[in-house]
Amino acid sequence: MEIPINVALNEWFKKQTKWKSRADFARAIEINQRTLGDYFRGLYPPSPGNRQKLFKATGLECLKPMETKEAPQIEPPIPRPEKWEVPWNDVGQQLAVIGQAVTQLGKLLSPPSTSDIDAKIQAVEDALYVLNDQLEFFKEGSPHSRRILRRQLSGPDVGYVTTLLKALFDEERFRDWLAMTTHEVGR
Repeated sequence: MEIPINVALNEWFKKQTKWKSRADFARAIEINQRTLGDYFRGLYPPSPGNRQKLFKATGLECLKPMETKEAPQIEPPIPRPEKWEVPWNDVGQQLAVIGQAVTQLGKLLSPPSTSDIDAKIQAVEDALYVLNDQLEFFKEGSPHSRRILRRQLSGPDVGYVTTLLKALFDEERFRDWLAMTTHEVGR
């Protein structure tokens, strides 16, 4: 089974040392940053031209340009039974199974319900209030307590969360942030 392009790109980018950011990489190989970010997220496959550029820069096998040979079209003969036999006693059961599968597929393909979104928003809002309440201690506290806080918290994690919160208020900024961020908050 071939590894998805976005997974291969992300793994390759973490290991490479030539480019410090995806933005640098995008400029170097002359692919739009947002487009490159979409490839890293697996939103769609690279165009043939961009696939060639990515293959040349990364050497990833999954990006190797596809050969355009057409396979011969051979249609096997379909045997026609003399009499079509329909297993009528199984049809009801088959329809029930199909109905369950369609229901499950509908659940998977439907966007999250408003109540799910509202619950997530409420959780973020509650976390912000709790965070604010906890930070008040350090705001009003001593320089010593703030020094301990700076030693204990990860600066990159704080920066990640701060920039994510800012980016969420502007969709274009968010897409750029999403395309270029490589940091993962560690716990």
